[in-house]
Amino acid sequence: MSYIVLDLEFNQAYDFEKNKTILLIPSCRFEIIQIGAVKLDNNFNIIDKINLYIKPNLYKEIHPYVEKITGLSQEILKDKQSFKEAYTDFEMFLGDEEHIFCTWGSGDLKALYRNLSYYNMLSSDLILKYIDIQNLATKHIKYSKGGCVGLKTAIEILNIPIQENFHDALNDALYTAEIFKKISPNKLNLKVFNSKNVKKK
Repeated sequence: MSYIVLDLEFNQAYDFEKNKTILLIPSCRFEIIQIGAVKLDNNFNIIDKINLYIKPNLYKEIHPYVEKITGLSQEILKDKQSFKEAYTDFEMFLGDEEHIFCTWGSGDLKALYRNLSYYNMLSSDLILKYIDIQNLATKHIKYSKGGCVGLKTAIEILNIPIQENFHDALNDALYTAEIFKKISPNKLNLKVFNSKNVKKK
């Protein structure tokens, strides 16, 4: 059994003439443009990792804010894999062994489902076992400023060295893995993501 720490970066529709974010495809508002994942053993040690960049198809131009925080541009992504190709590589990375996903919140799993659904890549409901590391970290550090703690704030509070930029899917997956290892909870709050509970729009 392994833990798969997953992080995604997204693009979304933007009206460049009116300079504002728009809702173009309600069923898939956030298009995945990067998949970063780290595989951990039972002792939370890294045993493998993967970094996949994806050519945007739904929203071909990169949202200005997305480009600003991720550094990913249309030029960088224009020759990358399609989502279907990248996800096939990701499934090979997962392998056949039992695994539990670890994510910073549940938003990435919802976006993953919506992208898979848009491309008709699901034969049934998407049901995944996962651990919400953000929730674990918020409780562990007794964060009291309202809501859940952010990734960078958690890294700083837990005195984990900052070596790479944030808002890169692989870097954020690595940071999330470091937080998971630092906390090393004796009891894991295992959740189940079931796409039946996700609104279609």
